[in-house]
Amino acid sequence: MTSAHDATLGSGTGPAGGVANAPSRFEIRRLGIAMRVLPVGVAKDGQMALPRTPAEMGWYEYGPRPGDSSGATVMAGHLDMPGYGTGPLGRLDELRKGDVITVRSGTTVSRYRVDEVLALKKATLDLASLFSRDGPARLHVVTCGGRFDPVARKYDENIVVVATPVA
Repeated sequence: MTSAHDATLGSGTGPAGGVANAPSRFEIRRLGIAMRVLPVGVAKDGQMALPRTPAEMGWYEYGPRPGDSSGATVMAGHLDMPGYGTGPLGRLDELRKGDVITVRSGTTVSRYRVDEVLALKKATLDLASLFSRDGPARLHVVTCGGRFDPVARKYDENIVVVATPVA
């Protein structure tokens, strides 16, 4: 997955820098997922940076924060890793429409209801939509999926969860 950093960097929100409303916890109670959230930016290869292990979730700090009134809050993490195995996001494809995702930002709790769980070929991933700062507030959660190519050491798909805030 690459970031839409050309469209997002320098337009609007800057890095979290420890701001109180930066997300710190990601939870899906029904699946038993509870992960620490780290602010991330763009890696050297132009893709969205990710935390070092599948145990942690990354929040794209150059985009909307949970609770913002518009745009897509983007969170992503590794599916698995050699020496670690499959992480909590390995269960994302078990989400159902209506499931609740909770994101904690300091003392603020934002809840989102799952609208869709998509399996998209990496080549067809609409980055402008994924990292959009416009439109209604929503949460996009991304990890790898599909077939693993052992030679390229990459998956051919992304699992993308689209969720909307619960009032």
